[in-house]
Amino acid sequence: MADQVTNYQCPACTGPLHFDGKIGKLKCDYCGSSFTVQEVEKLYAAKNASAVSAKEAADKKAEKEAAEAAAFQNEMQAAAGGVKPEAAEGAEDASGWGSDAAKMRAYNCTSCGAELICDATTAATQCPYCGNNTIIPGQFAGTLKPDYVIPFKREKKDAIEALKGYYKGKTLLPGSFSNSNHLEEIKGVYVPFWLYSGHVDARGFYDAKQEETFRQGEFQVTRTKHFEAMREGTISFSRIPVDASSKMPDDLMDSIEPFDYKAITEFSLAYMPGYLANKYDVDRKECGKRAAERSRKSAEDALRNSVKGYSSVTTRTHDEKIYNEKTEYAVLPVWLLSTKWQGQNFLFAMNGQTGKMIGNLPVSKPKQIIWFLAVFVISLLVFSSFLLTGEDVTAASYIMAVAFALIPAFIVNAVLYSQMKPVEQQSRASAYVSDGGLNLRARSDNYIRTTESRVKIQNAQPPGGGKGPGKI
Repeated sequence: MADQVTNYQCPACTGPLHFDGKIGKLKCDYCGSSFTVQEVEKLYAAKNASAVSAKEAADKKAEKEAAEAAAFQNEMQAAAGGVKPEAAEGAEDASGWGSDAAKMRAYNCTSCGAELICDATTAATQCPYCGNNTIIPGQFAGTLKPDYVIPFKREKKDAIEALKGYYKGKTLLPGSFSNSNHLEEIKGVYVPFWLYSGHVDARGFYDAKQEETFRQGEFQVTRTKHFEAMREGTISFSRIPVDASSKMPDDLMDSIEPFDYKAITEFSLAYMPGYLANKYDVDRKECGKRAAERSRKSAEDALRNSVKGYSSVTTRTHDEKIYNEKTEYAVLPVWLLSTKWQGQNFLFAMNGQTGKMIGNLPVSKPKQIIWFLAVFVISLLVFSSFLLTGEDVTAASYIMAVAFALIPAFIVNAVLYSQMKPVEQQSRASAYVSDGGLNLRARSDNYIRTTESRVKIQNAQPPGGGKGPGKI
């Protein structure tokens, strides 16, 4: 038996409703009427409850039928003296889905009666026959219901325009990509996220140095004071997001952060019409490992950065205790845009609230080579004008000029390439630090010793012919 679903239809004309982020209301696709979330919730409260009850009843009935079928099969096997192993191995479920049956769900569209086959994690979709936006309330029932939602603020046309703008300024983008790539699919998705709040208690020991360099006669002297520094403190984090859908690439979801939690509100099915939605299929414990690692590294960075006033600081040891105080379940808005170019698929994501667009782009190898050579030649001319003048020009001078010219060429190439491949998994949680940042509980800076090194200055002027000792 197919489960029941809810279609949010316009009370004025029964046309399909969708949530319009621009006006913050549900809007009819046909007559243009608009309704607040509260109005639609009140209208459909009974219908949603009925759909949830129907799903629960269907689940219980399916379990009962499966148990009765299993009992009957056992009785038949006992009567026949058992089933041969090869026959049991070759047995298939009558539906023909085999092991995939557990991953599929069937739903009836309440508008046209069509039966929809969906993935087990689908919570909002659209009927392909009548076009009505379909909500499956049972997918959000009980422990699966999100605590919060951030509604969409950006529309489909905003995502398309943002993608076009995203191509601009990308120096290494192949010339034909912007014109000949085809937008295969665009969809607004409420992606499930676990939000983690807590704090980290951290302590670190550091080797710190204060250096001064000065000239003494024909020597350059470097005097170094060595210190042992200790810092201990607490840093709090609020709502570090980790996407809870195995279908979503973690690095892509991380790259559209941060979301503005000022707009977060209690979850309501009324925000779902017009968009796809999935429930989580990665549990909070598994996702919590990523949130914990991000908070740990941010705490380590904050503690290390509190050691100031030194020429250099090196971490000796660092330890921390992570306390997860609260975990919340939310669905956050994401536009996914899939394009195809020269047989390759490229997936882009846009934050449906802030409009931040991200995605990896193809790199033109000819353009990459041209830019590398251009920067190298220009740099070589500049460095040559300094290094290859005078009477004592040697082969080492030429080698040095080439080496110096390669450095900016590689740097420029790396910067341009990084513009094309910006998608990366986040390793820090600095955007979610709360309570004013790091709260230091203890600190100490202990002087250890002083060391000194001397290097003879080549071509130093004879005594009496130059300046006396002094800082340089």
